[in-house]
Amino acid sequence: MMSNKNIKISMLSNNYRRQLSVSGFTLIELLVAAALSMIVLVAAGSGFIATQKLSTAANARLQVQQDLRNATNMIVRDARMAGFFGCFNLSKQSVDGGIVLNDYGVYKNNNYTNHNRLDDLLYKNEQNQGIKLIPVADARGWLNSNFSFLGNNVLLFTYGIGSGNAKVSGNFFNINIPQTDELAELSGHDAAPVVVSSCSTLERFSGAKKVYARQQLRVAQVPVPLVDVNNATIFRQSVNVYAIGQPNGGDKGLYLFQMNADGTFGEPQLLLTGVDSWDIQFGYYASSPACTEKNNDAKIKFQKTILTGAKAPPPTLLRLKLQGRGGDGNLVAGKSSNGSASDIQTYHIDATVHAGAFCADRGFQQEVKFIR
Repeated sequence: MMSNKNIKISMLSNNYRRQLSVSGFTLIELLVAAALSMIVLVAAGSGFIATQKLSTAANARLQVQQDLRNATNMIVRDARMAGFFGCFNLSKQSVDGGIVLNDYGVYKNNNYTNHNRLDDLLYKNEQNQGIKLIPVADARGWLNSNFSFLGNNVLLFTYGIGSGNAKVSGNFFNINIPQTDELAELSGHDAAPVVVSSCSTLERFSGAKKVYARQQLRVAQVPVPLVDVNNATIFRQSVNVYAIGQPNGGDKGLYLFQMNADGTFGEPQLLLTGVDSWDIQFGYYASSPACTEKNNDAKIKFQKTILTGAKAPPPTLLRLKLQGRGGDGNLVAGKSSNGSASDIQTYHIDATVHAGAFCADRGFQQEVKFIR
């Protein structure tokens, strides 16, 4: 007879085998678990990628909005300042026949030339105001040669920056200004233009010696006979040019060219990427700019051409329509582009030209009329 001890060991052994036989996972269970794990990982990865794409698109959209806001602020500022040189404004030419305006062009090789990058900016193509529409063929002569322009025209604004008073008589004068004034930056740049103005006189010239020392800018050897003015205001000429295009190795978009203190234009500055075309329209008063009938609102008509001629008034409103289309999946205006016609992004910029606001003390209606 088997002892109790042997029976107990046999029972324990059988129980242990039974436990071992039910303690593991089958192959099917392992495969199911692995599949579920992969599904969870794929779902988590897809969610992360989708979140990253949304974040990238949102950041791109915010960047475009910020760039558009900055570009709008610059254009609105330039439109407001266009044509102003102190109390003299270029718009006076259209309403006052008694003003004196002498633009001597650019001084070169001891003579004034009519063929230079800075020549005749006040009168370009008989556009006598501070806002001008310049053909690209002309702009290439004094803007960056490594820039590929899109469209037929560039938009130009000119006005005075920095200011100091001086008694102008003979061929020299001194201006007391702080070192931080824009006029002080003209020191050493003989070719840079200088504008001398009063309320009834404006003269623009270059070629004079300019030296800044001890809080004073001395302008000497003025090569032209200036009108004697007891208390003239002296300005540095600011010229800002907006263009659509693409520099070599750069992005396509809206660019700004600014005239430096030495009278040359600097490198293009990208304002808004992805823009490849624009539509520029100028708003003019439909009625007489005299605005004598204060009971009637002034009506404004928009046209694609700028008025030219000695008596042409400045526009009152400026309207820009910028468009861009993405390509190769690039982000344009904060969204992923597929290059389709429906993917064209459009931006609108409206600016008031202060010099053309003859009826600024009255309300006006906009009569949107496109003249083609």
